[in-house]
Amino acid sequence: MTTRSLTGRSDVRRRETALALVGGPQLPRAAIGDLIDAQPGVSLGCSVSSIEELAQADTRQSRRCDVVLLDVDGCRGACIDAVDRLLDLGLDSKIILLCSEISAEIMLATSTRRIDGVLLKQCSVGELCEAVAHIITGHAVMPAPWHGASESIALTPRQIEVLRLVSRGHSNEEVAELLEVRPNTVKFHMSEIFRRLGVRNRIEAIARVDGWYEH
Repeated sequence: MTTRSLTGRSDVRRRETALALVGGPQLPRAAIGDLIDAQPGVSLGCSVSSIEELAQADTRQSRRCDVVLLDVDGCRGACIDAVDRLLDLGLDSKIILLCSEISAEIMLATSTRRIDGVLLKQCSVGELCEAVAHIITGHAVMPAPWHGASESIALTPRQIEVLRLVSRGHSNEEVAELLEVRPNTVKFHMSEIFRRLGVRNRIEAIARVDGWYEH
């Protein structure tokens, strides 16, 4: 784990936006951290491999990070669970998801959880810092392909949630119980999913949505 204390710096330094990098391989995190520290107005407050490690670091050092950058590429099938674990820490931080590509699960997490931005890893460190500056002022930041991806998936957040549960092997009755709705409501959602995706069954529907259901 890499942590950098924000104490003992000049007044100008203390006014910088402190970022926490969470998740992803250690070497890329270290490289990104060095690039961030070289930019004006931002600094790397913390770089950890997991949300649990972030929780321990925060308890031990009582450090406040303004923005948490959560790498979700390793969270396929569990992205929402990871976001919920991060939110459960109760940090007073903005949250940005870092990913290599947009998936339906990331879209679902963003539409149903308190997410302030999504950034593709192809962006430059300058673009990252620009996005952070916008988010700090209360704006949401999403990648340019976001609108197109939303149209191509063409499902509501509830329909994506139903399909996510179905992809994990749950029957219509089990999905109804988990979502606290009637089984007929789930059947209606499935019919709409088939119609919107242009598929004939749940297997084709799951395959149609780019890999977000994988565990």
